[in-house]
Amino acid sequence: MYKWHPSATQRREFAQRMQDPNEKAAYEARKEAKSRKRREKSHFDYSTAGGEYVPTQAQSDFCMNHMELFSSAVEKCAANMVLYGYSCKEKIAHDFIHVVNEKIRAYE
Repeated sequence: MYKWHPSATQRREFAQRMQDPNEKAAYEARKEAKSRKRREKSHFDYSTAGGEYVPTQAQSDFCMNHMELFSSAVEKCAANMVLYGYSCKEKIAHDFIHVVNEKIRAYE
């Protein structure tokens, strides 16, 4: 499968544009808006999709260090399941991982 990569000239021009603070701020704002729009418009059906996965160390560390951010019973359950899944190297439902990932994005 073909994947586009910028040429050396395009990379150089981009690096030069990013030297300007206004241009860099505008680029970062466009990038964040695009990411937010993609998450909001997602029609991913979490009830039928999914599968099971072993959580990553980063997800486990976030749950361990920021347990106070998980306020509702569903969020606490998801954090506990991620901690369990990582420590025991067990697969857990993607729904739990999704809840933790949303908390990580909100925290950043």
